[in-house]
Formats: sequence, C-alpha cells, structure tokens
Amino acid sequence: MHSDPKRLTDLGVLVEALGGGLDGLVVCFSLSWGGLEQVAANDALDAAGLGLKMRVLCMAGSPIHQYLSGRPELEVIPVDYRPRNYFDLRLRKELERLIGAGVNLIHTHQTSLLGSIVPWVWTRGQVAVLASRHIMNNHDKRNFFHGAIYGRLDALLAMSEALRRNILETHRIHERQVKLVRLGLDFDRFDPAKVDRVARRAQWGADPDTVVIGLVGRIDPAKGQAAFLRAAAGLLMGTQPGEKLKFVLVGDETRGSGGGYLAELKQMVSQFRIEEHVVFTGFEENVPEIMNAFDIFAMPSRQEAFGLVAIEAMAMERPVVISSGGSSREIIGNEEFGLFIRPEDAFDLQRQLRHLLDHPEERVKMGQRSREHVRAFFDREQRLRQTLEIYERALRRRRVL
Repeated sequence: MHSDPKRLTDLGVLVEALGGGLDGLVVCFSLSWGGLEQVAANDALDAAGLGLKMRVLCMAGSPIHQYLSGRPELEVIPVDYRPRNYFDLRLRKELERLIGAGVNLIHTHQTSLLGSIVPWVWTRGQVAVLASRHIMNNHDKRNFFHGAIYGRLDALLAMSEALRRNILETHRIHERQVKLVRLGLDFDRFDPAKVDRVARRAQWGADPDTVVIGLVGRIDPAKGQAAFLRAAAGLLMGTQPGEKLKFVLVGDETRGSGGGYLAELKQMVSQFRIEEHVVFTGFEENVPEIMNAFDIFAMPSRQEAFGLVAIEAMAMERPVVISSGGSSREIIGNEEFGLFIRPEDAFDLQRQLRHLLDHPEERVKMGQRSREHVRAFFDREQRLRQTLEIYERALRRRRVL
C-alpha cells in the first residue's frame, strides 16, 4: 500500500541504481508560492543535489521559476503559457521535445494537468508518469475518462493518510498505485537554537513581553485571515492587565487576484481600530526565522489537505491552533501538540487562543512536544528516500533500469 519507513532502501544504493537511468521532469505551473510549490521545488532540488538528472517545467516569471533560477544542480525550463487541463497542444510539443531529449519520468505536482500530460505519453511505454496530490478532492472522479487517466499513472503520491483515503474514495484507481509519502523538513534549517527571534520581533514592534500570534499563508479567503482578524479584535477587547498582543499575517495574494481581498482585510483592521496591533508583512522567505519570532501559530483555514506551515511552526517549538478536518489529527494528534478549532470560526479561534494566553507554561511545553513529534514523522531525508524508491520501481516497471 505504501512504503514502510523501517524498510527504506539505503539512499546511496538508490542513487547508484537511479544514476544511470533517471532523467526526471517535475511539472508545476502554479502562479503562486505556497506549500505545493515549495514541495515541488524542494523535491526536485533534493534529488538533483544527489547528482540525479532533474528538470523543472514551469511558467516563466512564476515564483517557482524565480526560486530555482540560477541553481546549477538542475535545469529549469520556463515557458510563456499556462496549459489547459486537457489536450493542450503546446504542452504536447514541449513534452515531445523533452522525451526526445531523454526524459523518462514525469512527475506533476498539479493533478489538474494530467489531462494534458497522459494523452501525449499514452503510447510511450518507456516514460513513467507520477503525480502528487496536495488538496482534498470534492468531486467524484470514478468515471471512464478519469479512470483511464489515473490508470496510466505509475504512482499517485499522497502527503497524508487522510488524503490517501480521499483519493481511494473519489478516484477509480488501484490501491497499490496510491503511495503515502509524508512531507519532510530539514531540521538543521528548522532549529530554534540557530535562529534569532529578537530582531524580527523588533521589526514588528514586539518587545520581549509581547505575545506574538502569527498566521502564514497565501492571502486568500480560504486561508481564514478574516477569521484571524475577528479573533484578534475580540482578544484585544478583553486583554488582561499588562497583556500586550501583536498579530502578524505573512503572505502575498495570488498573482492576478487584483488585490481585493488584501484591501478588504486592511479595511477590517481599520474598522476594528486595531492598526497598532496588526502587521501585514507580505511574502517572507526566511520561514524558520518567522516561525521562531511567533509565540503561537494559527491556521484557521477552510480546508487543508495538509498544513506544511503548521509542521514548520511545530519544528520551531510553536504550539498551533488549527482547523479540524483534513489531516489535522495527523499533525497535532489528540491535541498533544496543538488545539483544534472549527474551520473559519473566529469565536472558536478566539477561545483557543485565550486558553494558550492564559496558560503560558502549557504553551511552552506543547511547543517542545511539537518539535519532537515532527522530527519523528516528517523528516525530509525520509521523504526523499521514499520518493526515490517510487521512482526506481516505476522505471524498473518501464524497463528503463
């Protein structure tokens, strides 16, 4: 069903096996920068860093293109169009060129593009096709067309058990094709002992006695920023004597969205008259530093297949308040490592944040337990080994290795 971490092949053996045969192409045409894009970019970089041949196909000027530009380990292939979901002829021409140049494994991080990938490689038996699903599916895809598309896949990677179950319930796909490969972090980078939090907090106007509550994510209605601000207003109306609070929102709006939602959020801040307590930082690249500067992390999203930012906060010993549903129980267990709220429920968020504010010792201990938890289950090297195992099996099945 999925790889057992205890039986993972030695990484060096995998690299040796793949080194002479893998010519991989990672496909990500997203216009934003979030969990999906980070995973796609870092998976490609991790494999390329071991000396394996990897290429990344993306939109010119997109965040993933900017992030990977100038990286000598891999080849970035920017194009000036965004493919249609089905039978895109420009993508067909690009894939034919790349397959002719040696590509024998295609890994897309956007399952919506499978309809413009699978038809063009259907008869190319030497080319393995894999996909990673990052979001829950709310539609029944157990029809003939999707059955044919997903039937051609060598593997469909799911980042959580909840997402794996969702795939099996809504797709016509064999269970053996669906592989659980959890997200992974670099714990040398995400190490609170190596990151200074004072300077960043000072930028936000937070002194050592201020409790900073943060939210990191694309500025989008589904991410729950409006609920976060309503909860902030409620908490500020009922602050305890001597209590100082700062609320920090990190992230940019999706390109092409017009800026309407960000303007709406800033108007809310003005209407609530909480301007001196709220900071909008825009996009921030140094995520460990940001997470370390928080005291509490909130994720009141409408629905998340898996919250990458949540485990990043936990790795920096921050307790999280997270929407229930999706994979949240796999992240915080039975509230040993954080607290549940109802999705987008400002009053519930305010209640749980108030609990953590009133119990600072519990908050600190919860953060410490959180780091231990993510170190045990969400290691980046373990994710890399599992992914390369799947690549190796796919290429052996295609008789490339």
